[in-house]
Amino acid sequence: MYSYNHKFERAARARRAKAVLFTILFHILLIAGIAYGTGADLEKYTPEFVKTLLGMEDDGTPTARADVPKP
Repeated sequence: MYSYNHKFERAARARRAKAVLFTILFHILLIAGIAYGTGADLEKYTPEFVKTLLGMEDDGTPTARADVPKP
């Protein structure tokens, strides 16, 4: 009797995915803005897996060698 159109289901799924992505990005920016505005140390509160994802981890090796003679 009724024909169900899958186009509407796909559109709803796409809208839901966009809403979730927008919500996650909004909250990340909100938290980062608050942390930056208060002057908090972000590395202190950032989880380890996020640090490795962003490349913020400190592996203990110095980036510049002190024993290299300067011309």
